[in-house]
Amino acid sequence: MTGNKGALRQAAILDAAVEVLSTKGNAGSAMRDFAAAAGVRVGHLQHYYPTRADLIRAVLERSLQQSLQRLTEVAGPVIVDFPGAPGTLSRAESHRLITALLVEHSEVTGVCMHFEIWAIASSDPEIATAVRAFYASYAGYVGAVVRQARPALAEEQIHAVAGTIVSLFEGAAVTRSTIGGLHGESIDAQLIQTAQWLVHDCPAHSDS
Repeated sequence: MTGNKGALRQAAILDAAVEVLSTKGNAGSAMRDFAAAAGVRVGHLQHYYPTRADLIRAVLERSLQQSLQRLTEVAGPVIVDFPGAPGTLSRAESHRLITALLVEHSEVTGVCMHFEIWAIASSDPEIATAVRAFYASYAGYVGAVVRQARPALAEEQIHAVAGTIVSLFEGAAVTRSTIGGLHGESIDAQLIQTAQWLVHDCPAHSDS
């Protein structure tokens, strides 16, 4: 029971942190602000997350896991946790997955939260390290999908394709937002088509 209470408290703290980051931004992201939003003392907050970097790292890790869970529910078990046989990812499956991924990058609270974490990371090396770890994990999951589609690709190329897809959709999250304004059915269709080409058809890169 104690463990369950602790997990619930941690979840409430992470919910509060997301709220602060997405509504108050960088200026309101001190530990006291997170604690106040969660309705706990700073010392209580630091029992679970000793530093701001620890808290933001946990926010990012949970965000990624929640996104993967939603993608799996929408697109089926094609994520790295449920690998299929090499070469068995169909274009229909990748289209479903990529479309769901685009929806994930359209969720307003998540987009705002990531904007603010990037702003903090620009001047905080510990937060920057957490952000890099987040994107390494994200690219790892995308790489597993690419590997399932094209197992003959070298690992270096799989890493490059995965990184390009992550960059494409992270950039799209900014430009398709209400701030960027570059959104619409035709743009979304082109993004999905480009991502599918990267997964299934782009030629292996050669340095020669």
